[in-house]
Amino acid sequence: MNEELKKVVVVGGSGFIGTKLTEELLFRGYSVGIVDLVPPRTTHQHLTFLKADFAKDVPPTDLFEGVYGVVNLAGATIGKRWSKEYKNLIYKSRIDTTKAIVSLISKTTVRPMVLVSASAVGYYGDRKEELLSESELPGTDFLANVCIDWEREAKKAELSGVRVCMVRTAHVLGPGGILATLEPIFKLGLGGYFGKGDQYMPWIHYKDVVGIYTFALEQQISGPINVSAGAPVTQKKMFQQFAHIIGAPFPFIFRIPKFFAWIALGDFASSLYMSQNTDTTKITSLGYRYQFEDLATALLDLYK
Repeated sequence: MNEELKKVVVVGGSGFIGTKLTEELLFRGYSVGIVDLVPPRTTHQHLTFLKADFAKDVPPTDLFEGVYGVVNLAGATIGKRWSKEYKNLIYKSRIDTTKAIVSLISKTTVRPMVLVSASAVGYYGDRKEELLSESELPGTDFLANVCIDWEREAKKAELSGVRVCMVRTAHVLGPGGILATLEPIFKLGLGGYFGKGDQYMPWIHYKDVVGIYTFALEQQISGPINVSAGAPVTQKKMFQQFAHIIGAPFPFIFRIPKFFAWIALGDFASSLYMSQNTDTTKITSLGYRYQFEDLATALLDLYK
């Protein structure tokens, strides 16, 4: 790559995961173009930035011309209170952006080799203890429908001869993830669990998210992949370990009823009662080796 660097364009690349992925790609010798509403958090001689909102703006038609790969991380954050208006933003920021990306790819003369597009384990809906491989049918709730349409639009890039990989990501452990949001509440001694706490809550360390996106760019992986780590754990077990490691009291004297969760979180509350027992056989059989497969080790890496 020394004479002419391979280029990867990361749409929505100024967030935390986008920043860490960019750093990894630069370290590996790629050049990186970030497309986002805010500038990237890092600078580098092989890093460029374009301010654009794919859901609203018309980006340059040659944006993807001759690039090696495209990564689609764009989308309004999930982890906040959902109103009807905000749910519409969650949907449009993902589906409209992905449509625009695929449209631009179809207009290139020298096509990208690969599109790696974000998705989520929310694709499956609430599935209790059922072991979920990538071939399982989707759920029927709001998040499942977002993921269905999100993946459907990304897959259309295959019509242009581009390899497409959809990354169904679990709850990310790291800055900005669900545990980071809950940390101050737990430290006040107000930690609790949603419902019975026996729902499976798939997780992944942010370093493995970055590792798998990089792996998907460089290896011949197509279609959806489940991106979670380690043995499945219940929400109660995850929150217990989390509270122990951050030194927060967690007496389990109450459960958080759906009614109170809905007052605080709107329709987002329903996702915290869902159970997804995801199977990661596909990604491991393709050769990916996790950095963190044990929940306690992953939490210690983040909080100690």
